[in-house]
Amino acid sequence: MAGKSRSDIIRDIEDFMARSGGGGAEWFVSVTDNPKRKLFTDHKVRSEGDGWISRRALDDLQAQQVEEYFRTVRKTVAAPKITGGMDAVYVYAYRRKAHTKP
Repeated sequence: MAGKSRSDIIRDIEDFMARSGGGGAEWFVSVTDNPKRKLFTDHKVRSEGDGWISRRALDDLQAQQVEEYFRTVRKTVAAPKITGGMDAVYVYAYRRKAHTKP
């Protein structure tokens, strides 16, 4: 799968958030090397029925910049620190619910 630019990922996630509803504080955005594990195992997001999205960035720096944009501009919840390394090229977001962590 080819990666997307920072601006394309921001637009995709912004559009998804607008369609799914909720303010920034209702959303969690972070980066990872394995979005399925993070979403469905670590955060307990349900693959059916919950609002979630993931996109592959061109590189880890652009992924981190997308996460920073959502954390600082849209005021979404994010991991306490950026984890992963050069393999953390996936940006993922989900709308927080009572069963998700956090």
